[in-house]
Amino acid sequence: MRQKRLESMSCSFIALERQRLARCRLLAELRYRRLPRPGGWSHYSAQFGTEPTSLALLALHSSSSGSTITRKELEPLLACQRPNGLWPAFRDGAAGLSFWASAVAVNTLMALGAAPETFAGALDSLVNCRPLEASWLVRLKFRLSDRQVQFDPSKYGWAWVPETVSWVVPTSMALIALERAKRLGLIRGSELQKRLRLGVDMLLDRVCPGGGWNAGNAVVYGVPLCPHIDATAIALAALRFHHNLPIVRDSLTWILNRIDCPSAYTLAWLILSAAAYKDSRADVSPALDMARDRLAALVDDPREVQDTSTIALAALALEPETAINPFEVKM
Repeated sequence: MRQKRLESMSCSFIALERQRLARCRLLAELRYRRLPRPGGWSHYSAQFGTEPTSLALLALHSSSSGSTITRKELEPLLACQRPNGLWPAFRDGAAGLSFWASAVAVNTLMALGAAPETFAGALDSLVNCRPLEASWLVRLKFRLSDRQVQFDPSKYGWAWVPETVSWVVPTSMALIALERAKRLGLIRGSELQKRLRLGVDMLLDRVCPGGGWNAGNAVVYGVPLCPHIDATAIALAALRFHHNLPIVRDSLTWILNRIDCPSAYTLAWLILSAAAYKDSRADVSPALDMARDRLAALVDDPREVQDTSTIALAALALEPETAINPFEVKM
């Protein structure tokens, strides 16, 4: 028995060391990929991206790194912020504003302890934005003529870009950001509570049969859609406060059975999401151990990973258990 315990401890130490070394290589690659002045990061080219910049800043200044973020390091991200507080997906803004990128950016600024005035406008814009379903005319259209999809249009969240309908991923990240702001006492009021409630209701309404989330709808043309691992992971992170609901429990079970996925980006989101539930279910921690070991192998050579967001997310997912999860809002 003692011999088995020693062997188990040895295997655990080796796995943790492998993960630590993988994370060090990932962080080194992030530093190498930093863009020249004015700085920031791109997905895989020389074009500044709000998402990769936000995630890279989180990874390089995580709680386990011991480094403190400075205003100068935040400048590339803040420089792309528009007058209404929101961000475009890319510096040139050709694609317009992005609620996903804005939610990621404002969550990053809060997690890194940035001055509240740098993101107050973003919080207000996220609370006050409305997707197309907020219009009674569009809701009537979904109820009477556009019946190919099956969801309740009165339950809406956030779109990817303005003047479009709600989707699971931007809704989930907006909920994470606004819940964090609420817990920090940075925003309050009945309108915030209404948007949080509507966003949660939208996610619960769009869940796939058996658990998990697709990109937007659960059933189209009468056919149940299969869940996506990354969308499910981000939705679960947003629904941490509702872990007792059967829908959430079933979705967590579904995702824990998908740790063999071949995508480092997806596996990193799975780890970051499931880690928020490790205190609520005994089967989470063993699955996380296997998932982290697999992730370390997938990103063994970060130079081969094209997307910078994937590198940053993997570095965050491979952090020590004691590190603060930037996508978990404490209850």
